[in-house]
Amino acid sequence: MSVRPKRTMKDFFLSQALRFFRLRDSRERGARGFAVGLACNFYPTFGLGAVISGFLAKLVGGNVVAGFIGGSTLAVFWPILFLLNMRVGGIFLRPPILVDDLEDVTTQNINALVWGKTFALGSVINSVIAALLAYFLFLLAYERIRPVALRWLRRQVRQRRSLLTRAAPPA
Repeated sequence: MSVRPKRTMKDFFLSQALRFFRLRDSRERGARGFAVGLACNFYPTFGLGAVISGFLAKLVGGNVVAGFIGGSTLAVFWPILFLLNMRVGGIFLRPPILVDDLEDVTTQNINALVWGKTFALGSVINSVIAALLAYFLFLLAYERIRPVALRWLRRQVRQRRSLLTRAAPPA
């Protein structure tokens, strides 16, 4: 019985990035999937954002991997996106509880405001703007970045594999 070395989050992200830059679909399908996935970050998905993003990308004819990556991109910034949704929605509708700073983004305030009109309006506006920006930036940058990114990622994956095989105990 051989013991495999523990794979890390870095290995996961490297493999996902490599899959992303190896997309065989047209760059338009990749842009569509990434944009739809990125837009999902502005809504409360309760930890299922990446899965929902892949599904929605497929639904609109985009690339599923690009949708998954777009949906994973901003997930760690949820408090900041919540504040942004409240600020943008607050331009048009006054919120019942004021959220002025990032310190005001508490669990209690999120629970009270996430289903409100101000938050909903802000999230719709922000997701549309973010999706359009992501779509056009993806179209502009993908073909330029792709060769350089693939070379770098392949080198990183080779280094990780060599480290993992050296770290593996003999069978």
